Amino acid sequence: MERINQIAKGMVVVMIVAFCSCTKYNYIDGGIANGVHDCTMWEYFHTDSYNWDSTIIMIEHAGLKSLFDGTGEYEQITFFGLTNLSILRYMMINNDGLEETDPHYMHRVTDIPKGKCQDILQKLVVPQRLMLNDIPRGSRLLQKQQYVETGGVEYDCVKGKVFLWTLRGTYNNVQDAGEVQFYLASHNMDNIRNEQIVSTDIQTTNGVVQALNYDFRFTNF
Repeated sequence: MERINQIAKGMVVVMIVAFCSCTKYNYIDGGIANGVHDCTMWEYFHTDSYNWDSTIIMIEHAGLKSLFDGTGEYEQITFFGLTNLSILRYMMINNDGLEETDPHYMHRVTDIPKGKCQDILQKLVVPQRLMLNDIPRGSRLLQKQQYVETGGVEYDCVKGKVFLWTLRGTYNNVQDAGEVQFYLASHNMDNIRNEQIVSTDIQTTNGVVQALNYDFRFTNF
């Protein structure tokens, strides 16, 4: 992977294009939501380098390939997929104020500590198959500087817990007639922001990918 300082400007442009290309249904219009794939999740990642190249490197660096290729402990998983841009964004934030010669400067994905990669990935995998229709309606609203949860459902991840919920927006001023939106939040720490899933139900033979928004933040998990 090229150095972060060489791709920073390009990343900003790509993020702007990506956000502008989102459809009115809040789905990433970049080839990420392709429906059903007759292959493993690991093989699916290799069909979409734009979104998953850095994710593949992170998984291999973490030593967790078997979790995604169907050869590990779990036959079926749901992965709340952090994409390339989220990983690069994390690296840029951590590099802020550091010189390139600093030993903590991240030039490539493999410069992220192995333990950090394991931690974030395991917190984003539920060891069972979950589809959008499996998630009940709910909400998680900030009230008096504290999030209040109603409805929804909590699941155990490989590491930690996650709270999931859906809501349905308005369409032509008719309440609950719009698109279904899918959200998650970590139950591993208190009072952190909600994260949105923008491409749902990407099905593979050993699980489902629910792709996170490009601005997903590691610090919220």
